[in-house]
Amino acid sequence: MSRVWRRRILLVFAALALVVLLARQIAWFATEWLWFSELGYRQVFLIQVFAKVLVGLVVAVIFFFLIWLNLIIALRLMPWRSLYRYPPGILGRFLYWAETGFRWSLALIALAFAVSAGIAAARKWESALLFWFAQPSGEKDPLFFKDISFYLFRLPFFRFLLNYGISALLISLFVTAALYGASAAADLVLRGRFPPTLKGQVRALIAYATPKIRRHLLTLAAILLLAFAAHYRLAMFELLYGKVGDEAVWGAGFTDVKIRLPSVWVLMMTFLLGALLVFFNLYRRTPAAAGIVLISVFCLAWLTGSLLPRLYQRFVVKPNEVDMEKPYLAHSIKMTRIAYGLYGDRFVSANYPYQAQFTEDIAERYQSLLGSVRLWDYRWLKKVIEQVQSIRPYYQFNDVDIDRYRINGVYRQVMLSARELNTDRLRVAGGQTWLNRHLRYTHGYGVVVAPVNEVEAEGLPVLWVKDIPPRSQVKGLEVKRPEIYFGELTTDYVVVRTGYEEFDYPIGAREWATCRYQGKGGIPVGSFFRRLAFALRFADPYLFLSGYITSESRILFRRLIRERLAAVAPFLVYDDDPYLVIDGGRLFWMCDAYTTSQLFPYSEPITIEWTEAGRIRKLSANYIRNSVKAVVDAYHGTTTFYIADPSDPIIQTYSKVFPGLFRPLEEMPLGLRRHIRYPVRLFQIQAERLRLYHIDDPEQFYSREDLWDIAQEDIEGTLQQMEPYYVMMTIPSTGPKTQRGNQDYEFALILPMTPMGKPNLVSLLVARCDLENYGQMVALEMPRGEPIFGPALVDARIKADPYISQQMTLWGQQGSQVRWGNLLVIPLDSSVLYVKPLFLVAEQTQIPELKRVVVATHGKVRMAETLPKALALLTTETSPQTVPPVVAEQPPAPPTPTPTVTTDLVARLDELEQIIVQTEESARRGDWSQFGAGLQRLRQRIQDLKKEVGADGRTESTAPLASP
Repeated sequence: MSRVWRRRILLVFAALALVVLLARQIAWFATEWLWFSELGYRQVFLIQVFAKVLVGLVVAVIFFFLIWLNLIIALRLMPWRSLYRYPPGILGRFLYWAETGFRWSLALIALAFAVSAGIAAARKWESALLFWFAQPSGEKDPLFFKDISFYLFRLPFFRFLLNYGISALLISLFVTAALYGASAAADLVLRGRFPPTLKGQVRALIAYATPKIRRHLLTLAAILLLAFAAHYRLAMFELLYGKVGDEAVWGAGFTDVKIRLPSVWVLMMTFLLGALLVFFNLYRRTPAAAGIVLISVFCLAWLTGSLLPRLYQRFVVKPNEVDMEKPYLAHSIKMTRIAYGLYGDRFVSANYPYQAQFTEDIAERYQSLLGSVRLWDYRWLKKVIEQVQSIRPYYQFNDVDIDRYRINGVYRQVMLSARELNTDRLRVAGGQTWLNRHLRYTHGYGVVVAPVNEVEAEGLPVLWVKDIPPRSQVKGLEVKRPEIYFGELTTDYVVVRTGYEEFDYPIGAREWATCRYQGKGGIPVGSFFRRLAFALRFADPYLFLSGYITSESRILFRRLIRERLAAVAPFLVYDDDPYLVIDGGRLFWMCDAYTTSQLFPYSEPITIEWTEAGRIRKLSANYIRNSVKAVVDAYHGTTTFYIADPSDPIIQTYSKVFPGLFRPLEEMPLGLRRHIRYPVRLFQIQAERLRLYHIDDPEQFYSREDLWDIAQEDIEGTLQQMEPYYVMMTIPSTGPKTQRGNQDYEFALILPMTPMGKPNLVSLLVARCDLENYGQMVALEMPRGEPIFGPALVDARIKADPYISQQMTLWGQQGSQVRWGNLLVIPLDSSVLYVKPLFLVAEQTQIPELKRVVVATHGKVRMAETLPKALALLTTETSPQTVPPVVAEQPPAPPTPTPTVTTDLVARLDELEQIIVQTEESARRGDWSQFGAGLQRLRQRIQDLKKEVGADGRTESTAPLASP
C-alpha cells in the first residue's frame, strides 16, 4: 500500500473518530434545528447561532493574531537564536527537536488563549446584536444628556470590546516579555555564562534588550496605555451607576460630579500623555524627568480620584448633604421611577376618602362586588382539590391560579387548577418503566374551576368544572380539549402516535380510555437518523431500539412552560407562575416575561429572585419591564410571544434583532387578551421601590420621614409580609369608571402598605388588570390625620375577640384544627372592609372546610357562617356575644350537656372587653407602646382562659356554641 493511500485511510479514521467524539454535540445541534423549525422559529435559532459563532470567532481571531504576531516578531528580533551551534550526537538532536517544537508550542499557546477568549466572548452575543440594532428610548440622562439607549446598548458593547482588547494586549505583552526573558536565559545557559547572583542575572538579561526589542515592548506598552485612557473615558459614564459607601444618591452625586469626574478626566489625559511619551521614546530617549513627572501626575490623579472624594464627601458634603445633594436626589427619584415603570400615566396617587363606618347603604350599593369577594385561600383550596379531584395518584395539581370570567353575563372571579400528570407518582411496582413514562402516560387531563366565594353545605368548594372527563356546570367554561401535553410538571419527553396504546384517562378501577395524539406539536422521529440523533441527545438507547416507534411517530420534548419559553428567548426573565386560561373550549398557558438591565442611570438596583430547575437564582437589576406576554397551547405546544409594553426600548430592540418573534398585543385573540393579569412578581418589586420612592420632594426623601413598609399579617402565629392578591374592586378618583353590564368594578391586584415601624394602614397599592386600564398603578393614600387599623392590628383584634376565641377553643377540643385564610383588605369607595375566612381541618379526613367568615372594620369584628350574614351583623349594633351562632348542617350527633354560665366567666369576659377598649384608645392616641402592651395582656388572658376551660373538659358561655 502506497504512502498516499495510508494517509488517506488515516484521515478517514481520524474523521470517523472525531465524529464519534462529537456525536452528542452534532445530535444536539441537529435536534435543536428540528425543534426550532417545528415551532416556526428557525430564523431565531440561526440568528443566535450565527451571533455566537461570529462574536466568538472574531474575538478568537483577534486574540490569536495579536499573540501569535508578537511571538513571531519576538522570534525574529532575537539575533542570538541564529548563532546556535548544537553539539553532535543525541544531545544536539534533542536540542534541535526542542527548538522546532518550541516554535509549534508558541502557536499552541496563542491558540489556547484565543479559543478560551472566543468561548467566553460567545456568551456575550446579545451585546453585539443590541448594539447593532439599538432603538432610542426617548429619555435622556440628566448629566450627560445622552439617550438612555446609549447606556442600555452602546456602553455595554464598548466596555465588552475594551475589556477583551485590554486582555489581549496584556497577554501579548506578558507572553512576549516572557519569551524574550526565557530565550535570553536559555542562551546564557547554553553558552555557560549564566551569572550566579540575582543581580548579575538581571543585568545579563537586560543586556539582551536590543533597541528593536525595546521598541517592540514599548509599542505594546503604549497601545496598552491608550486602552487604559479609553477605559477612563467609559468610566465617566459609569459614574451614573451605583454609589460609594453611605452616599445619599444612587448615581452621580455632588462628589461624583465635582471631584470624581474631573479626576477621571485627569487620569484619562495622563494615560494619553504617557502613551505619547512612550511613542516618542521609541526613537529618542526622553529625559528621565519626563517619566518621573508622568508617574507623579498619575499618582496625584489616582489619589484625587480615590482619597480626595472620600475626604470631600465626609467633611464637606456630609455636613451639608441635604442642600448639596438636592438636585441629584431629584435625578435619582425621577430616573428610578422611570426605570421601574412608576411614572406618568403608569402611576397615579389619589387621596382615599376614608370613613370608618360600614353602613347598610354601602353594603347595598356594592352588593354585586361583595358577591365576588374571594373567600377560598389558594393554599387550602389546593388541598381540597388534591383530596377530592386527583382521581388517581399519578395526577397532581401544581398550584391554583386566580382569574376572572364572564359567567352568564356577570363578571366573576374564579380559581383554576390544572390536573397534570406526574410520572414520578406512577406505582413503583411495574409503573416506572420506559414504556409508561415515555409512550403510554403522556399527558394530564382536564382542569378544576371553582368560584372564589361559593361553599357547599359541608364547607367544601362549589366546583363549576370537575371530574374526568371534565364536566362544566356553567356556560362558557366548557373544556373540549382537556389533554395537557405541555404544563408545569411535564418534565419527560414523550413519543406519540406509536404502536403502543396511549393512556387518556381512567374509566373504572382497572380500565382506562386510550387516545392517539392529533395535535400539531412534536417532531417526526420515524427515520433512522432522527431516532439515532434523539437517542444520542437524551442518552436513551430505547428511543433507537424500540419497535413501537413507527414512521408516523412524533417526539415532544421541552414540555415545561418556562423551559420551552427560555429555549426560544433566553434573554428574557420568566415569571415563576404561569397560569391556565380556558378559551374556546381549549386550554392555554400564559406566562409573563420581563426585560431587565443593570445599566439604567441614576436608578437604585434591586435583587430579583426566581426558581429555575429547582434552584433559586438571583439577578441584580435597576430596570425592569413586563414587556412580553407569552402563550403556550397546552395541547399543540404552539408558543407565541406578544409585546405588552411597546414603550420598552429593550423589547423594541430585540424585536429588530429577531424579526417575526414578537407580535403586537392586539394580535392576541381577544378571548385570551381578556385574561392578561398584572404580574405579582413585578408588583412586588414596584411595591418595594415605592416604600421610599413614592416621595417626590428631595428633602423629605432624604429624611425618610414618610417611609412605607409592606403590611404584615398573622400566618400560623407568625407575622409575615402580605402577598399581593387579586380582587374585584372599584377605584375612586382616577377618572371615569368602567361599566361591565350591571357591574361597576374591575379585576385588580392589591397590596396594603403601612408606615415604617407602625401597624396602621397608610396606603393601598392597586394595579389594574382589565384591558381598558391595564398596567396602571394607583396608590390610594389614607388620610394622615387619624390612625387607621392595618392588617396586623385587625388580625390581632379578630383573634382576640372573645366570641371568636370561644369558638376556636371548642373546635380544638372536638378534634379539629383551626386554619385561617389570607386577610383581604377591600376598599369600597370610602370604606375599608377586612375579610378573613376560617377553615376547619378534621383529623380523620384532613380536608379543609370553609366554616366561617370574619369581617371587620375599624371598630367592629363579626363572624358568621357566610359573608352576607357576617356583613348583616356588621351593619347592626348587635353585640357578638348575644348573637346565637349559625350551626352548620351536620348529621345528628349524640346529645352533649349544655354548658352553664358562671359568674367567674362573665367577670373574665368583662376584663377582656375592658382591655380591648384600653388598647383601642391607645391606638387612637398613637401610643403604640401601650398598644403593644395591651395586645400582650390580651393574649395572656386568653391563654389563661383556654387553659382553665380545658382543665375539666367544660366550656362556659352565654349561648350554646356551634360545632364544626
